[in-house]
Amino acid sequence: MSDHRTSLAEQLEAWPVQNYACFVLDTATGSEVMFGDCDRSFRWASVSKLATSLGILSSVSEGVLKLDGELRNGSVLSDVLAHASGLSAEIDHTIEIFEQRPTIPPRTRRIYSNAGFELLAATLEDTSGFQFNDYMFEVLFEVTGMESAVLSGELWPSAGRSGAAAGVLGSLRDLLGLARALIWGTPFLDPDLLAQAKLPYLPELPGILPGFGEMPRNYWGLGLEIRGEKFPHWTSKLNSPSTFGHFGASGTFLWIDPERNLATGVLTDRDFDLWAQKAWPEFSTSIITAYG
Repeated sequence: MSDHRTSLAEQLEAWPVQNYACFVLDTATGSEVMFGDCDRSFRWASVSKLATSLGILSSVSEGVLKLDGELRNGSVLSDVLAHASGLSAEIDHTIEIFEQRPTIPPRTRRIYSNAGFELLAATLEDTSGFQFNDYMFEVLFEVTGMESAVLSGELWPSAGRSGAAAGVLGSLRDLLGLARALIWGTPFLDPDLLAQAKLPYLPELPGILPGFGEMPRNYWGLGLEIRGEKFPHWTSKLNSPSTFGHFGASGTFLWIDPERNLATGVLTDRDFDLWAQKAWPEFSTSIITAYG
């Protein structure tokens, strides 16, 4: 095991980043290993959507929102979570969030949408009376050990005021807390709903996976990207098709492979680019080879 740690640490040290943190979690035993600066705060970018998805699903479990409920702009909540609503990728800042309209018919193509996640946060606030960040703290951060995580729209202003799409600032320990919540749930989240979130939603939908191109079947669950047979991809060819997670434009990723009983999270301070397209799949292959 120590040889494996050394090899993985050497790969991380060779990345063109100034700072990094990484965990590998054995989901069968709950044991983990960590690399890098585990307490340093990093921008999570779109990995934040995993946290937001659990928050929204918790609101459904509590009866605040409905999975098949229609939002004020006419979109269906589950479609928005799964990027199947037809909403545009980015927010039109010239109009208010509830006036964002689909650019194509819903359920015809998967358009990865920051606008949709900001709409979800606004809907939760409008329906519950809670501020989005307060709700997230109560149903997720506080109960999962995400003690240093904060949520702010100032980290990625173009993605929305609430930070729902890209606004988490947190440490590796916070990311590990999120991974555990995705695997084993929280007191506020219906286990059956969490299981449903990990299954492909409208699996035949094509669409572009940002950074990797057009996918004939761009699998997504309820807020969670599902690997399926996508290629190229940011995970390894050795990852099972049921692997789910997300990556972020700030050089971050989290994947969970339920068939291999493995989860890995990485935070860096260099934005996603060609370096990550090459390094991440290679690193994930090394992890599966070492621990899987």
